[in-house]
Amino acid sequence: MRYRALAMLSLVASASVSLDAGAAPLTPAQRTERAAVIRDVAADNGISAGFLFAGIAQAETNLSHCWEELSWACQGPNSVDCGGGPVVAGAGDGPCSLQQGGLGMFQFDGGTFDQTIARDGDGVLLLSGNITRAIDFVVNMLLASQYVDVTTPDEAKAWMNQVTVDGPLWDDWITTVTHYYNGCTPTGCSVFEQRYQHYADATADVYFEQGEDFWVVDLPPCGAVPALGRTLEETDTCFTKGGPLAFWRVGIGGESNLHVWTRTTDADTAANYAEWTLSFDEAGRYLVEVSATKGTTPLASYLIEHDATSSEIVVDQSQVDGFVELGEFEFAAGGEQRVFIGDHTGDVASERLVVDALRLTRLDPGGGGGAGGSGASSGAGGDDGGDDGGGAGDPADDAGSSVGCSCTAGASSSGGDAAALALLLGLAATRARRRSTARRTTR
Repeated sequence: MRYRALAMLSLVASASVSLDAGAAPLTPAQRTERAAVIRDVAADNGISAGFLFAGIAQAETNLSHCWEELSWACQGPNSVDCGGGPVVAGAGDGPCSLQQGGLGMFQFDGGTFDQTIARDGDGVLLLSGNITRAIDFVVNMLLASQYVDVTTPDEAKAWMNQVTVDGPLWDDWITTVTHYYNGCTPTGCSVFEQRYQHYADATADVYFEQGEDFWVVDLPPCGAVPALGRTLEETDTCFTKGGPLAFWRVGIGGESNLHVWTRTTDADTAANYAEWTLSFDEAGRYLVEVSATKGTTPLASYLIEHDATSSEIVVDQSQVDGFVELGEFEFAAGGEQRVFIGDHTGDVASERLVVDALRLTRLDPGGGGGAGGSGASSGAGGDDGGDDGGGAGDPADDAGSSVGCSCTAGASSSGGDAAALALLLGLAATRARRRSTARRTTR
């Protein structure tokens, strides 16, 4: 099935900031650092050919994300990744006072600055969020491309991983970028050859600038949860962001100050969904928590499949600021376990469903777990989520711009009665500080 990629083809400005720019003001060391971030975020998303994205960023903004790095352009909204100053904004859509240029390194442009943020999420103001959004867009772009034969996101990523500079797929890649990213078609754009060459040169230049070895990455596997637990973010290879990528957005706040979100629906099945695939080194009882800062749906339903048992926890995300407990669960050693959440919450009005980090903390340091359900769940109260939510039905919405908290995973002690007692006392104190609107059913 081809996802609804065509609805997003106007995502990026048709004229990049750097088409008329001179040499990039970033130092060689800064360019290497910026290229490394692109490479690593791409790898987290299952793409080993990170230079393809660096080539787009080079063509659009000379790898610049902040206005101070390309100060002749327009000033966009402020970002913590720019020291609190503005991100770079495109200067090709009229006077800067109109606030209509593309935003950040990859030049996301949905109209005015506010319209772009409402459509794509305020996370595009962060460097990692801008890259993450670009990856979703490019995957959608390939699904829509008449030059590439792929029908699923996994096929699109596998295809990109085979592209090499001047290799057999090079022309199809550059043609696709020029047509679908820049909006300049081979038959309908008088400067197509110029734009084509611009993207080809930019991609080759950034590839050879850093060197072949720099771009070689081993895609990280989905690692097992160690005995004491771990935190899996939405960037982890064990995480899947499913459904039409056009309707996932990036938001500021939560673990590592970035999360993804979509709108809710009252459909019978999920259109957009997220899941963490879980495999455990040891069987045991684990506290399961999720981060859901800035959600608004009161009906976020988490399905936990654990040790041949299925449990469902419903959380009011509008009351969450940080991590909220889903409960205590027994997990078996090995795989075939997961946490799943879909956008089909049943909300009458479309709401914002936030997906961020999943935290697993071992509760029985002395040994493995047995069969069983989960304990009572409790959660964290907090202030209201940001904007209107909604599922795959409507890509336009409001988005907040406040910066959320960053929380770190706790780890349980692994030996002795005293350590176990201290762990239990700590958990009890934590729960005493929290309020919960979660309810539990086990089947």
